[in-house]
Amino acid sequence: LRAHRRARNLSLGDLSRETGLSKTSLMRLEATEGNPSLETLWRLGRAMGMSIGQLLEASEPAPTRVLRATEGPVVTSGFGMLGRLLLTEPGQLRTEVFELDLPAGARFEGEPHEPGSRELVHCVGGTVRCGPTDELADLQPGDTAYFDGTRPHVYAGGADGGRAILVMSYP
Repeated sequence: LRAHRRARNLSLGDLSRETGLSKTSLMRLEATEGNPSLETLWRLGRAMGMSIGQLLEASEPAPTRVLRATEGPVVTSGFGMLGRLLLTEPGQLRTEVFELDLPAGARFEGEPHEPGSRELVHCVGGTVRCGPTDELADLQPGDTAYFDGTRPHVYAGGADGGRAILVMSYP
């Protein structure tokens, strides 16, 4: 976080004003003493013009890499959603892949992303409700939803919770 902030010539005060987070909280995150929520990571990314994957992932992954089930940066939402970053790739379209764990009743409301953003949600267990807030889709294992990420959107667990793979593509 510190390297990203400094690369953008932002002071702690600047980043605090942009995100609404206290300088103390930001210093703790920079010292790796905190465990930021998904909402906090969105605010930080938005303030620095970065995606969550860019904040969490090393810039150059090894050519062949195995990510074990217990590995990978994990982000949590104050609303109960848990996301594990599986992949982030640079290019004309930046692609990020997350594994989502959505406990029963968990509901994350995502803010619109930049123009050209697309999302894919593939249900791998339980039931998942997702998509633009005015056009939600109910998914069973094996179902996949594709939607425009530039609209406010939702990821929610069904009555018994759900698991999904989320693929986000940004320009």
